[in-house]
Amino acid sequence: MWSEVRPPTSAQVGADFGVEVGELRAHPGGFEADAFSDGRWFVKLWRGQPDSDAGLALTAELASRGIPVPTAQRALDGSYTAGHLGRRYAVFPYVDGRQATAADAEAIARAMRAVHDLTDLVLPRAELHEWCLEALRDRQDHPWLAGRRDEVLANVDRLEAVMERARAIDVPHVVCHHDLFPHNVLIDRDGRIAALLDWGTARLAPREHDLFVALCEPNTVRFLQSYGAEQLDPTHLEYARLARSLRDLAVRLRDEVDLEGINTWGLTGLRRVDADLATARPFCAT
Repeated sequence: MWSEVRPPTSAQVGADFGVEVGELRAHPGGFEADAFSDGRWFVKLWRGQPDSDAGLALTAELASRGIPVPTAQRALDGSYTAGHLGRRYAVFPYVDGRQATAADAEAIARAMRAVHDLTDLVLPRAELHEWCLEALRDRQDHPWLAGRRDEVLANVDRLEAVMERARAIDVPHVVCHHDLFPHNVLIDRDGRIAALLDWGTARLAPREHDLFVALCEPNTVRFLQSYGAEQLDPTHLEYARLARSLRDLAVRLRDEVDLEGINTWGLTGLRRVDADLATARPFCAT
């Protein structure tokens, strides 16, 4: 478990960002960050590498296009993050809403399509490079993988081969969030999307690199239909689906947190990759 940390003080936030905040209380965060809020502002304090300034600046651009995205506050020094206890933090307007669930899949699919339809945003292009390959090979004898080493390494080899095939396939690139699961979506009291969160890994990438989310939903077909999916590239879809489970496994081994997640998010996901891809096949190019 992560240890408790103190939030930045009101004076510190004012000096860094020029905004007045009240008492910051702990707020549900996520795997990569601690979070705090006073009910008007939301502070995200990263445990590791923070989102890039380009990713945080994207929030304002998306909001200006009508996408429900909280805009990162710019710091007084012109950047989007400031230091606190050896870590970096950012400030956003607080958005009230409940975390989305699988029941909101159709709304999430439509929101994803709206983002993908924005064709004139400038972002870095995603590269087919996965840190998890080396990380898992280096940790193949970790005790958390006892009895499952061969299974994990077979999937590592598979991902490497899929990446090689995907590099040779030219497909359109769109603005991809890369993690638009329900935990990154807030729903308002009327059942509409209030906010799409966490744009730090956004890149120009094949749409399949976002649409793998559909394969992880209880109703993959409903999600893909709501998105309007057709002629998807099966190789890029396989890459994105396989890479997600291996990353989820690798980050838990690397940080030695969430042993249960090794099974829930890693191995269980890997064992259903082929079934997930078969469900999506009618939406793929032949």
